[in-house]
Amino acid sequence: MNLLTIVFYTAATLTVLSLVLLLVIIGLRLMTDRNIRRESEFRSRAEPLLRSFLAGDVTVEVAAAVLGKSPRLAREILMEQADSLGEGGREKLAPLTGTFPFVGSELSNLRSRSWEKRLRAVEALGYLGNDTALPGLMNALRDDVLSVRFAAAQSLARLGCQDAAEPILRALDVPGEVSQRRVAEVLMILGPRVTDPMIALLSHPTINETALAIAARVVGSLKIQRGLTPLCLLLTHPSPNVRLNAVRSIASIAPHGDHSTISAISAIAEDPSWEVRNAVMQALGKLGASEHVPLLLQGLSDQEWWVRHSAAEALHGLGETGIAELRNAAEHHVDGYGRDMSRQILQQHFILQPRTETHP
Repeated sequence: MNLLTIVFYTAATLTVLSLVLLLVIIGLRLMTDRNIRRESEFRSRAEPLLRSFLAGDVTVEVAAAVLGKSPRLAREILMEQADSLGEGGREKLAPLTGTFPFVGSELSNLRSRSWEKRLRAVEALGYLGNDTALPGLMNALRDDVLSVRFAAAQSLARLGCQDAAEPILRALDVPGEVSQRRVAEVLMILGPRVTDPMIALLSHPTINETALAIAARVVGSLKIQRGLTPLCLLLTHPSPNVRLNAVRSIASIAPHGDHSTISAISAIAEDPSWEVRNAVMQALGKLGASEHVPLLLQGLSDQEWWVRHSAAEALHGLGETGIAELRNAAEHHVDGYGRDMSRQILQQHFILQPRTETHP
């Protein structure tokens, strides 16, 4: 076979392969377009019907008959609706969701060897699940994969499982893996239902310090008034992280100008941790601690820049009295850093004009 023949057959083969590939691409594109069109048509029928069901204008049977024509899409639409409607909406959707085998199939998937499948299952149960899903989700808090445990915690919170608060804390107590803020955000999904578990944790200061810090954060974020007393007791806890979150939460909950809480916070103004000292300065400003101006002036000479900054901002937040003290400190504070910070805050709030250098 000469060279020309080889080139001819090679070119012919490549041409045929290119045509086959082109036909495959066209076929896949047509299939994709058809699936997108079918999904769009299904949603155009299902979503208005679902809104009518929630309004009470359509029965469960009618809605289930339409949604049942595409269980996969029905599952997605129901999850989207549950997410947008929140807890009350999930309760309204429960009769309709119960007509499908979603919960049972997802509970079965919790036993899958594939962690991705377990993850999708615990996520779905947070939107489509009911009380029958709670034991399975509680077991998922012990999953070997952290992502599955975290998703299980979110789903338990979405389903309003108050008893899951402490197990969630234990399951996600993985230093360096899950931030305390993320855990607190999960628990706050429970809303007022988390009050009793968090107060119970704060009242036992000998438990895990991470759990205490998260409980303090949650109580402050939800502004739970009952938490003020146990939070004040935590201001002397050995852990700086616990003290820090206690100060921040007290500042979020306590009434403006409350003398007892202000006194409790001011008692740790010289805490060994600069983060705690910084939080104290911020709290004194937020609570309007005008009787503790000398303490704020002392904070202007702290060795840490952030503490000095927070002390100056707190003085500014006290109004005319604090501003007058800042003006005086800008000229006469015994510490050079204190004078600089006072001027900086006054200039930042356009109370003092920046100094201009003059040259001969």
